[in-house]
Amino acid sequence: MYLLNLNIFSIDGISDVFSIFLGAIRFGIASIVVFLSPFLLLSLLPIPIRQNKYYRKLYNFFYVLGANIILILNCIDLAYYKFTYKRIAYDFFNYLGVGGDFKELIPQFARDYWHIVLIFIVLNIILDYFRKLIDKKYTSELIFANTKWFVKNSVFSIILIGLFFIGQRGGLQLRPLSIVHSNYYTSTQNTPLVLNTPFTLYRTWGKIGLEPKKYFNNQEELNSYFNPIIAPTSKPDSLFTTPLEVGKTNVIVIILESFSEEYMNGYTPFLSSLAQKSIVFNGYANAKRSIDGVPAILSSLLPLSEESFITSQYGSNNLSSFASLLKPFNYKSSFFHGGYNGSMGFDAFTRNVGYEDYYGRREYNNDKDYDGNWGIFDEPFLQYMVKELDHYKEPFTSAVFTLSSHHPYTIPAKHKGRFPKGTMIVHETVGYADYSLKRFFEQAQTKPWFKNTLFIITADHSAATKEPEYTTLLGKYRIPIIFYHPSLKRGIKIDKNIQQADILPTTMALIGYKKPFISFGKNAFEKGDNPYILFTNDEYMLIEGDYLFKYQDGFDSKLFFLAQDVNAKKDVGKGNIEVFEKMKLKIQALIQEYNNRLIENKLVIKDAER
Repeated sequence: MYLLNLNIFSIDGISDVFSIFLGAIRFGIASIVVFLSPFLLLSLLPIPIRQNKYYRKLYNFFYVLGANIILILNCIDLAYYKFTYKRIAYDFFNYLGVGGDFKELIPQFARDYWHIVLIFIVLNIILDYFRKLIDKKYTSELIFANTKWFVKNSVFSIILIGLFFIGQRGGLQLRPLSIVHSNYYTSTQNTPLVLNTPFTLYRTWGKIGLEPKKYFNNQEELNSYFNPIIAPTSKPDSLFTTPLEVGKTNVIVIILESFSEEYMNGYTPFLSSLAQKSIVFNGYANAKRSIDGVPAILSSLLPLSEESFITSQYGSNNLSSFASLLKPFNYKSSFFHGGYNGSMGFDAFTRNVGYEDYYGRREYNNDKDYDGNWGIFDEPFLQYMVKELDHYKEPFTSAVFTLSSHHPYTIPAKHKGRFPKGTMIVHETVGYADYSLKRFFEQAQTKPWFKNTLFIITADHSAATKEPEYTTLLGKYRIPIIFYHPSLKRGIKIDKNIQQADILPTTMALIGYKKPFISFGKNAFEKGDNPYILFTNDEYMLIEGDYLFKYQDGFDSKLFFLAQDVNAKKDVGKGNIEVFEKMKLKIQALIQEYNNRLIENKLVIKDAER
């Protein structure tokens, strides 16, 4: 894979080579166990028939079949990889029928890539040679099927099957080995060297993934309705005593666990006071799961499919983030989460999108502050974050994801009774999370880097609400989105809806970042309404201005006027044809860009294309 694609990969020294091989072995073992499982099982069964020549032919057949499948799949990707920049996954089969000319192209591919056909043949010959050599050297034992033999072979079989099971899941870690874990071993650019095609195929098997869309015939028409390539321009310098500058302004993103906007009405004294000194928008979450909210916030990636990006077959795709966009300006990057390392795949995801350092429960290394459920309590972990950031040379960008305001809503014993219990069980832990945030800022204010830092405070998703305003169709997605910098002249409330996916481009605009990048959100300081997009129950929802548009392929679309119908019950599409058609084309353009860019791994702009 490396030798045939030298211009694609970038190996960084012998340590990188060693790490890649180590990862490749781990993923390779997992694939071998899966594709050779019939052979392994038949070889290990403690039954006398194992010495029968026809039985041996049977399990040898499964060996040859499994080995050839492994070889064929990997050899196909030796050539195919350069077109997609990712290993083949189950969604590959969606392409076989596209255009109707796949069968006709096979002979042409065989001619163009004759050297890969030759590689397959040579590898097959080598594999067959060693198989026969081993069979000849190690002939099957003569079986005497007594009790001792049966017990001995049963124990042996159980032990080996257990080891194979561990090998298949990639170890004894919290979650089984998945595609995104390839980022542990090398940079995103090189993860296909760690992965193997059999692994990516079986891990995504049955997961249909995204279908390629072609609502628009040409790129110009598509871009007229939605273009994800943006370069933030509108920059409100007049709001600050000194304009913020990329390369000089630190950026810290604080993601509060399960934090609805409603909680700021009486349960967050510190955050509410900070908001009075900040730039505040009408914030909306793009999803209801943490695993979807983090990519939306850090990478401006909308969750427009049932499966999260992190756990999907696209999980190792190239993707921009605060870390990757700011790295050329010498920003050091880090991500903090007090939960179990590996929780929701955040460690692998953040590494994939460019975050250099990860700090979790393992790095914190003091379970005296463990909450007994999710991880380290917010207050001590946020204090730990300040101490770690104090070692960083400016500029830096960091993100932290809190966890205490989550079921079962545990707070440290020393703080019991300190915060209002309110009317819902979550309110007391919201008070604790707010207190933890206050302590974080008190400590951060003592550091020299504080005065140069832009803080973005938001939530991964909303949670339980009671007030009527926050129980409507969209109200239940309301979250805080707050931008604070010590040099802000005064607090300002901008009555404009923005979503999690808008946070990255808005931040880039604030600090004067001007290079183009892929974003499914918009800079909130640009004129006009920011569209708000949701995907739930296989249905797309586009909110723009006072209108909500519901779309689902194969079903009738509907338009609602939210100003008079907050729960979207009355379809007004027939009376607003122009608005209906415009919003339909916009959501189709967005879906086409989203699906096709994920499938084709085109979510970043290469430096040469900037």
